[in-house]
Amino acid sequence: MKDLKAKGRAAAGVLASVTMIASMSAAPALAAQPADGAAGADDAREVTGENAVATTMVKARAEGTFSYDQDTVTPNATIRTLFQKAVRAICGAGIPVASENPLGWQITVSGAVDDAYTASVGELADDTAVQQKMTCTCGGNPAGGRAIVTADVKGVPVEAMLARAGVQPGANAVTFVSADGAETMLPLGYVVGRHGVLSYEINEEDLSASVGGNNQLWMTRTPANYFARDVVEIVVSVEDEAPAAPGETDEHPNSPNAGVLAGAQE
Repeated sequence: MKDLKAKGRAAAGVLASVTMIASMSAAPALAAQPADGAAGADDAREVTGENAVATTMVKARAEGTFSYDQDTVTPNATIRTLFQKAVRAICGAGIPVASENPLGWQITVSGAVDDAYTASVGELADDTAVQQKMTCTCGGNPAGGRAIVTADVKGVPVEAMLARAGVQPGANAVTFVSADGAETMLPLGYVVGRHGVLSYEINEEDLSASVGGNNQLWMTRTPANYFARDVVEIVVSVEDEAPAAPGETDEHPNSPNAGVLAGAQE
């Protein structure tokens, strides 16, 4: 009799343990059986077999790979809404100047160069145009914010424009002068190192369909408020001290968001 009761208590203990594990793993609830007699012990042994599956489910570890890309671009309609309206006030962008022929826009390269010149965007594009995916984001864009776009940018590399003029030794700054008189001075090495491009097409359309204007400076890893628009002159200079790099003195440096485009797979 004592031996039978001991077996009954053991079976009850197994049932309690199995029921808890099955519940945690979302398995069907197990009906409790009377904790006496051989029948209870048999049920416990049968449930123990199911318990092996339930335990595996609880301890199973999902594995996969994580990946991302920048193949997806932001539609021009969205860019137009963000960077011609809402972001204009945040980033301090001026009102773009309209032109019927962006490729005919004239740009002068002057200052500390050997051969200053003036040429149309179309002329410059014929020689050195590049097309690449780039990101534009407002420096005040918070985590998860919408003021960030990725676009297929086509334009003339600033480095190529400067090379044509022949930059003089000691030059350390470059100023982009816009049609409205606004000036944006940047370190020469920074502009070249950030692959500065004077764009004239975004997603295979004129800028008027997206960010607005006729041309716009784009650089990698740089807040959008440094993206000068409607540039009419690029002035190279030798400064006693090179200008500060964009974001270097900002309290909250620009940190573009990252988008996960491919989920984990088992």
